[in-house]
Amino acid sequence: MLQGSVLVKSFSLILKISGLIVALYLSYTTLFNESALICGEGGGCHQVQKSEYSSVAGIPISLLGLFMYLTLLGLHIPRIQYVHKRFFSLREQLTKNIKIWSFFIATAGTIYSIYLTGIEAFVLEAWCIWCVASAVIISMILIVEIINMRIIDETSS
Repeated sequence: MLQGSVLVKSFSLILKISGLIVALYLSYTTLFNESALICGEGGGCHQVQKSEYSSVAGIPISLLGLFMYLTLLGLHIPRIQYVHKRFFSLREQLTKNIKIWSFFIATAGTIYSIYLTGIEAFVLEAWCIWCVASAVIISMILIVEIINMRIIDETSS
């Protein structure tokens, strides 16, 4: 199980870094250099980024995504840190809480991404490949977090 756990942690880390890179790029193009936004042929990245749905209370969605991925990455770091054996029970509880919080954040991010993808498809009728990539990444993170929750159950019993 340890080898599988390491594999899940590694894949999770790769996904979180990937999501962070996409969110950084989208935040940069939204806040500083709109012309740097590169979208595939026939893509509607600019239309999506300029729509009324691209911000919440004046905060760009890309910036919210950036904070989400930074938080998930921040929660991931204690999972890979070595903790002295005398703190093992504390580490076990901390790890369990971190997995639960990561699961809830990934669930919220996935639900919101589904909503935004629906807006792209049915309201704007335009697709932003970067937004779709972020939706796929957060959905994959959710799947990994579900696997992590199963690992909690298997190690605690």
